[in-house]
Amino acid sequence: MEPRRHRIDVDGVGLVVLELGHADGPPVIMLHGMRDVPESLLPVAEPLARTHRVLLPALRGHGDSDRPGAYAMELFLYDLYRTVEALEPRAFTLFGHSLGAQIGARFAALYPDRVGALVLVEGLGPPARPEEADPALGIRHHAERLLATLTPAPDRPLPDLEFAAGRLTRNNPRLPPERAREIAVVATRREPDGQLRWAFDARVASVFLGVSRQETEHYWRAVRCPTLVVTGDQAAEYWRGQMPLPNDGEFAPGELEARIRCFADAEHVTIAGAGHMVHYDRPADLTAFVEDFLGRRT
Repeated sequence: MEPRRHRIDVDGVGLVVLELGHADGPPVIMLHGMRDVPESLLPVAEPLARTHRVLLPALRGHGDSDRPGAYAMELFLYDLYRTVEALEPRAFTLFGHSLGAQIGARFAALYPDRVGALVLVEGLGPPARPEEADPALGIRHHAERLLATLTPAPDRPLPDLEFAAGRLTRNNPRLPPERAREIAVVATRREPDGQLRWAFDARVASVFLGVSRQETEHYWRAVRCPTLVVTGDQAAEYWRGQMPLPNDGEFAPGELEARIRCFADAEHVTIAGAGHMVHYDRPADLTAFVEDFLGRRT
């Protein structure tokens, strides 16, 4: 099914929102993760759209939304507030993957009357890093990450779509090649200079600069709606590729469970054979768990 497209202006920043399903169906808003696009969630969104109205915003700096160069958690939250104000007056289920889940949990804490249920897919962050217990080390790493994140990256256009699809399968080894090609088509764009580039602004990573897990857990504890936490049993492969971590990227015993207990009313499922990009690896399993959750809790 071909999504309908909306364009929302949020104080001069244009945001694109895809829509599936029936306008009068129970609303679900789905937020993608960093360096991703809303179209990658379609294998989950399309089955949900049989019974729900599904909205899929392209976060600022991603896809066909504008790239203003300013990325902070408060801006993503404000974008979401203005988007639902424009498109969906009813309380809704909020689904988020990774960065989208971080945004979703905070939004649910800040605006509890808007969110009736919450689905967080690989959204509880990486395992604890050594710097979390060492303030001096944390400050040093913050200084390093600030420069690494905000210094303009070398301009390296992609040779072609096949190269982009190959990069996706290399980073996500369980992603079927045909699906990688489909994602590559919507996750890249041809710039005015004729070059092919990824359809996201690398500076979006600055959203996590200075954000501590203690602050994040403060918001988790304020969430009161039913919450489904979804994790992939192979997610450690992603985290160890992103940053130096103890335990080879695995959570320490009891660490993930302690984070889930921050939520007042949470269920947890782990999807076998899925990494951090659960919707890439096991979309049918993810859909089944979400449909079951919505059927019981909304």
